[in-house]
Amino acid sequence: MTKITKYLLAIVSVLTYACTNTGSSEDAIEVGHDDTALVAKIEENTLADTMAQVVVDKPEELPINYYDSLDFERYQVDAEKIAKHAPINWASYPSAKDFITRITEAYQTDKVDFAGYYVMSIFGCGTSCIMGFMIDVRDGKIYNLPLGEENSCLFAEDRAMGNLKSRLFVAGVCKENLEDKKVYYKAYLWNEDKKEFEKVEAEAFLKQ
Repeated sequence: MTKITKYLLAIVSVLTYACTNTGSSEDAIEVGHDDTALVAKIEENTLADTMAQVVVDKPEELPINYYDSLDFERYQVDAEKIAKHAPINWASYPSAKDFITRITEAYQTDKVDFAGYYVMSIFGCGTSCIMGFMIDVRDGKIYNLPLGEENSCLFAEDRAMGNLKSRLFVAGVCKENLEDKKVYYKAYLWNEDKKEFEKVEAEAFLKQ
């Protein structure tokens, strides 16, 4: 074998080895890439299934019915049914004329909804604020409900809760912060003799 032949064979061997190595390296990289993608896909699907299961298994939180927690019966009134309601006596509360439409519309329903003899008219007065009046169907006199800014709260769970047969009126069920679980009450009792609302604490009207 001549020197040239040996030289050519050596070159061919080197090139063959280099090509073989290059192919193996690319194959190894490609296989590794596919395996990683496959594992990632499996993990992604497993995570999605787990999250879906958690969502399905998580019980839905029902809103609290604060009205049902109030003991209206403790302050029950025995009222006689009034067949014919008296006309509204605007002279009894002159400034109420600023809300004549609201009050008139509520009174025209003939729906007594507080303390046996009163029709309530409640409406908004701005962000997180409601106000209202009540009209005595016996004589048409107007009284202010304990609402407005003084009895508003930024985080209100419920508001303006009264009962046809009770003197209890809850202006608001409030929280200090949105995330709070604890609530506090702004509540009043109607004094029929004095014709005014008097503050009352939660232990005096919450059901045990």
